[in-house]
Amino acid sequence: MENRYIVKGLLIVFLSALLCTRGDAGNDRSSARSVGLARAHAASVYGSDAVGINPAFLSVPRQSTFELSILPVGFRIGSNFIDYNMYANYFTGAEDPVTGDRIAKHLTPQDKRDILDSIPDGSGKIHIDAQVLLLGISVYTRYLGGFAVTASDRLSINMTMPDDYLRMLFYGFAESGSLYDFSGTDTKSWWIREYTFSYATPRFKLASFLPMIAIGGGVKFIEGYSYFGIESYDGYISNKGFDDGFVLSGEVAMITRRAFADFLHSPGEHRYKLMSTPAGKGLGFDVGLAASLSTNITLGVSITDIGSIEWTENTYGFTDAAVVEIDDIFSSEQQDSLLNAYTGNDERIGAFTTSLPTAIRAGLSWQLFHTLLLTADYTRGLNTMPGNTTTPRIAIGGEWNLFGNLQLRTGIAFGGLDNFTWAFGFGLLSVEFDLEVATENISWVAGPSESKQASLTVSTKFRI
Repeated sequence: MENRYIVKGLLIVFLSALLCTRGDAGNDRSSARSVGLARAHAASVYGSDAVGINPAFLSVPRQSTFELSILPVGFRIGSNFIDYNMYANYFTGAEDPVTGDRIAKHLTPQDKRDILDSIPDGSGKIHIDAQVLLLGISVYTRYLGGFAVTASDRLSINMTMPDDYLRMLFYGFAESGSLYDFSGTDTKSWWIREYTFSYATPRFKLASFLPMIAIGGGVKFIEGYSYFGIESYDGYISNKGFDDGFVLSGEVAMITRRAFADFLHSPGEHRYKLMSTPAGKGLGFDVGLAASLSTNITLGVSITDIGSIEWTENTYGFTDAAVVEIDDIFSSEQQDSLLNAYTGNDERIGAFTTSLPTAIRAGLSWQLFHTLLLTADYTRGLNTMPGNTTTPRIAIGGEWNLFGNLQLRTGIAFGGLDNFTWAFGFGLLSVEFDLEVATENISWVAGPSESKQASLTVSTKFRI
């Protein structure tokens, strides 16, 4: 009876967290199998792929005792408004009909409307995420559970830009008056390295009426090589109508923080080395649960990247808080006040701390047939750190074992950083070696000119 209350309490905690938070993060970019399933993987990962996603699945029974992954690599770049056609039409210039050289393109009124209309909800977003798994080792034993040791580098950038920047560039200050609001501007980026040690218990039962479960956890030692973040930004610029006398007014309040390792801060004095001194260090944790609801249905729940990074080397802060008003554009004194308002104050600061991209995941996997696996995930993040988002994400995937050594994977996802993606991948499997390739956006391969996201992951595994 006591065990039953323990299980109910755990379920309430997990469900409450899912209802109160959001996200899209994790150590999943270098796993081609996960990418091919549209990252619907909280209940279907195994081996080193489980690290950073759901460490409890390190204890999932598999044929191999030992797996080694060397240099799997993956990247994703995307935007909610820029595709290749837009880039080619508006950002590469125009061809001179006489000389054939590329010259500046003059935007027509319709061009300007098309560009602005392409930005959903008036906020343009760009994200970049790349990861290389320097080393991944996992060991599975029936009686001791599963172990994994990984080392990976990750570069992530999140950018948000209100469309009023382009609107002001296109139309300037209207005779009837205008207002451009830049609030909501945000950028966060970093380059970090993670050394992760993970363990999952053998599967067990708390009570006879409960399913087989496994509990897993991981500890991450993190080195940060660079960070840049806009901590807060509010600003606007406006003018009164010309009939009322031209008056330009504006306000800005901005705080940014950054830190760089020596080889980035002073490249002329320091060179990059594989074990270069980082600009920051941190500690993180992953926890996960795997439960076999039946012989072919499995539940997975996890919380990943609980922790923070303290940045201590080459730390700088930029602050700007100013209000300006100009009623005489020919006054040199007022012109100087406008220039000084946006120069701000940049100075060395002490150590500061940033959170890890904490995320909560819940997923189901269903082995429908011996050759067909279906998966579904729901992911929510707790912050907007690089690679993470507070937009919820739902993913559904499938893996079909076409032949003994060929697996085809596909999946679709809604929400997150990409809004909608259709993933595809394949794996060439043998007893001792796997080669897997995937993209999270098949339209990028089929029709790159109209695609707003590009993604590719290639991974390999050696097994014993």
